[in-house]
Amino acid sequence: MANNNDKTIQERVLTDKERILEELNKTSGIVSSACKAAGISRMTFYRWYNEDPDFKEKVDDVKELQKDFCEALILKKMKDGDTTMLIFYAKTQMKDRGYTERRELVGKDGESLVPKQKIDLDQLTEEQREVLLSIGLDLINKKE
Repeated sequence: MANNNDKTIQERVLTDKERILEELNKTSGIVSSACKAAGISRMTFYRWYNEDPDFKEKVDDVKELQKDFCEALILKKMKDGDTTMLIFYAKTQMKDRGYTERRELVGKDGESLVPKQKIDLDQLTEEQREVLLSIGLDLINKKE
């Protein structure tokens, strides 16, 4: 009788997995909406996702379709001449051609943002010298 009960549970789980996959397709891969529509908790969904490679693959396929849909909309906007979308695409997909933002971490005319300071070691106290020495020794020991 336990075998019949186990089989019934397995059949119900398979049915629930099929239902959640259908709902994922309907909701364009939005997990919380799909779970709500299928009557399945998100915790259960993610347990199945992490434990069942076949289920994970099917869920990932839905996510890929979602990305394809998004990419198609981006390309449509680009064809329509949407400047913002053109800039977005160039900055994310054309970095190899130099279309990327970068931050320069230098001051005016390439000067350092932090002015160089000369330290007169003769002005250090014995305690300050010991601290510097211990820092130096720590750095040397970490390299080894």
